[in-house]
Amino acid sequence: MLLRLRLPFVAMPLAGFALLAVAACGSGGDDDDNHGGNSGTGPSAGGAGAVGGAAGTPAQGGGGGSAGSGQPAAGGASTGGASTGGAGAGAAGSGGSAGSGTGGGAGNAASGAAGSGATGGGAGTAGSGGASAGSGGTGTGGTGSDPCATALYCDDFEAYDAAPNGKWAPHSSSGAVAIDTAEHVSGSKSVKFSTQSSGSASAMMRLQGAPIFPVTGNVVYGRMLFKLAAAPTASVHWTIITGVGAVPGQAYRAEYRYGGQQPISQGNVFTGSQMMANYETPDWYDDKSTPGSDCWHHANGRVIPVAQWTCIEWKFDGPNNGMQLWLDGAPADDLTVMGHGDGCVNAANDAPWTAPTFNAFDLGWESYQQDDARTAWIDDVVISTTPIGCPGAGSSPL
Repeated sequence: MLLRLRLPFVAMPLAGFALLAVAACGSGGDDDDNHGGNSGTGPSAGGAGAVGGAAGTPAQGGGGGSAGSGQPAAGGASTGGASTGGAGAGAAGSGGSAGSGTGGGAGNAASGAAGSGATGGGAGTAGSGGASAGSGGTGTGGTGSDPCATALYCDDFEAYDAAPNGKWAPHSSSGAVAIDTAEHVSGSKSVKFSTQSSGSASAMMRLQGAPIFPVTGNVVYGRMLFKLAAAPTASVHWTIITGVGAVPGQAYRAEYRYGGQQPISQGNVFTGSQMMANYETPDWYDDKSTPGSDCWHHANGRVIPVAQWTCIEWKFDGPNNGMQLWLDGAPADDLTVMGHGDGCVNAANDAPWTAPTFNAFDLGWESYQQDDARTAWIDDVVISTTPIGCPGAGSSPL
């Protein structure tokens, strides 16, 4: 059981999509917590490579040293990027001090000075202390490290029996939130979210308040392992992630959301429910003196994966009124929003997505138009002030 606490979306260019979004988002009678509507860097650096040897000793990894004599170095793979050293006379490498012996370190340890007798491989600069480039660099999420070591909050849900509690506050309408042992990633448990066939339905759990929120600087990352049994085949606005809070200096709240709405088909074959970023100001429904919104930014045909576990990471950037998403460690650039989205139901299309001071996250499943019954699961949640990444081979499940 890992439960630790540390103190201290692309707009669819088709006009039809915008029209559909307006009609569908506005038809939910949104109120309070039931309201309906590129390029990001990867969320975490690759893990450090294997330790290089000191000058004159064999080292695993890439960059060759200056020409010299000695024995051929044996190339080895490292997490941060693999490279094989070749035999023969030492070709000039990409860096590192000259030395004699059998191959230098490939950007894996400060003591790995380049030697002779090895041909240079390309992953990293010799002797750079382990910061190697290549397949393990930024952009695909980190592996091999424990994000909970520096996270604000981690939960694998192994400690609960009936439903999440403690820091979590489940809430539902025509739905239910419960611990499940039939589906999970790590351990033997996850959280199951079930909604009934309804005009609007919600099964969510909220993580709120001190000492997790608010976050210094108001830039917060979250990550979860998520599985949806099946997606809506009709136009249904749905949400799986919400960041909520009061707008600084104002008397109204705002919500940053990730979810979806529009069905995508190839010919007559349904392929999925297109994802969407959504901005909402829930107080407007009861107090028209506050700003209206229900704004959207549709993905470019990207659909929510179904019937499989997916690593979903998000970044809510308060100072820049921005939000970003990653799926299985890869940036979903078509779901990045900075400043404003593509349109709004209750405001001008370019109305600003003014971020709140985030003081809670809601995770689960929520829909705002008529839909069939839905089931989803969440496991291994991490909240952090830095990029988190996805679980990898040999790394902590969290």
